[in-house]
Amino acid sequence: MTILTKQDLAHETPFSIRDAIFAAGGVLRSAPKGAVAYNWQGLPRAFIFVTSGKLSVQFRTKDRKVPWAECRAVEGQDCMPVTAAILSGRTISVRAVCMAPSAWIELSPTALVLLVHGNTDFRHRLFAGHAKRLPTFFARISTKNAVGLDQRIADWLLSHAHSNEVCATHSDIAADLLTAREVVSRKLREFAAKGWIAQGRGSIQIEAPAALSRVSKRIFSIYSGGSAVK
Repeated sequence: MTILTKQDLAHETPFSIRDAIFAAGGVLRSAPKGAVAYNWQGLPRAFIFVTSGKLSVQFRTKDRKVPWAECRAVEGQDCMPVTAAILSGRTISVRAVCMAPSAWIELSPTALVLLVHGNTDFRHRLFAGHAKRLPTFFARISTKNAVGLDQRIADWLLSHAHSNEVCATHSDIAADLLTAREVVSRKLREFAAKGWIAQGRGSIQIEAPAALSRVSKRIFSIYSGGSAVK
């Protein structure tokens, strides 16, 4: 009779972060390409771990005048800004869109905290993954900050359009992009002169979404989509 040690068992059954999340009460969700996976203001409603596909996540600290940042999560990765907000107890504005048909596990914030504190293997795998991904994340942020304002405005318009209409003032756009209203107004006049948009009182109609998309191609645009399939 062979007696297996703890080390032998660990070797025979490799630790699975996915299985640990399910065991803690995780629930599987899915959505098609282009759909909004989640869109939260305030404290995150769940820890997110992607099992297939790819999510693009735009986020910023809630109620702070800082630019939107973007990170991505693929199979075997969690949504880092959501995880950080849960573990720090901070509020966040976050919106995730499926870049491909995607599935992910949602785990309650309380369950995540218990898992991080109570499972050494889970904690090690989670933060080791963050350490590996952070250089790529910061490189993307640096590249995005170098993008011209016309690209940023085009991306903003596409990101906030509903049926090709954006309900926002020039001041709203300027505040979100951390620039002057006059600068935004000048760029919008240029877009209108090209026939890409038509401006109304408190609204902007997108006349040529394909043209705006070409302008913003160096930025991944978060398009409005349907609700996630539960």
